[in-house]
Amino acid sequence: MSKQTIKIGSTMNLQSLSLLSHSIETKQFDYTAETVKNIDECTFKMMKKEFDIGEMSLATFLKVQEKDSGLKALPIFSRKIPQVYAFCAEHSDLHSYQDLSGKKVAVFQNWVTASIWHRWLLENQYGVDPASIIWCPLRKDRMEDMPYPENYQFNWDYVNGDAAELLRSGEIDCFFYARKPDHFEGLRWLFPPSPEEQVQAIRDGGMIPITHVMAIREDLLQNNPDIIPGIMELFERSKEMGYREVGHMSGLYLPFADWHLHETESSFLQEGWNDNGWAKNKKILETFYEACIHQGFIEKPYDLSGCFVQFDYEKTAIDIVR
Repeated sequence: MSKQTIKIGSTMNLQSLSLLSHSIETKQFDYTAETVKNIDECTFKMMKKEFDIGEMSLATFLKVQEKDSGLKALPIFSRKIPQVYAFCAEHSDLHSYQDLSGKKVAVFQNWVTASIWHRWLLENQYGVDPASIIWCPLRKDRMEDMPYPENYQFNWDYVNGDAAELLRSGEIDCFFYARKPDHFEGLRWLFPPSPEEQVQAIRDGGMIPITHVMAIREDLLQNNPDIIPGIMELFERSKEMGYREVGHMSGLYLPFADWHLHETESSFLQEGWNDNGWAKNKKILETFYEACIHQGFIEKPYDLSGCFVQFDYEKTAIDIVR
């Protein structure tokens, strides 16, 4: 009897590299893996069920759960520290979130995961009311008919604009995202480049924010309920293989990459900070879900736990040929 073949879609990153290159064999099922250009494309493809399992923006995944999306989420995640991705012009007099009241702050889209996390941090860790900021989306949101709270200030004049050019020209004051602008000349980080400050921010929040999640078709789960341990193990193996390659693959650009990785592990990140699984990430997911409701993104609250596969990875559950 032939094994079932599962179609997986993901952006290219160290966690997915071994999976996308099909370097891992499975016993319970076969799989194909497609490299998708960016998270926008991957999210849209998963919403249209072009994959059985696909990487999605956490915010968009939670939004589509207001209706019967036919999707659930596997507790498999990607993360970013938002404060590292706040940028301004090189000679700006801005140096912290507290300096942003009354300023024009650009976001790639208003309702991307990074934008929601930044606003949560503004309000909950830095005492800044997001309604005091003029929000300048650079792209329209992924879905039509999105809600925009009346107490927020929006300026839509910069749609299709380039964040780096707008910062250099002084048309906007700051830019929030989840990656560094490609052309960084004349720009700098909003926060002083102090590892100690970033470490303290992580300690204050008690978590590393989740940005992406792996969604799975609900009908696949219903027809194959016993397949989850094997799927989770596949992703866990790919993540472990990527972890082993971080220093080696980064060495051409970051000659001290292995040392930095060691410092990250030993100095401030709690054990298991990057673990998959529902229980270890429940607090982070609930925090983000509540932020989505508070900011007006999710209009019809629902049971968050019902949207996720309740699986906690155990290293003894092996469905992979090692």
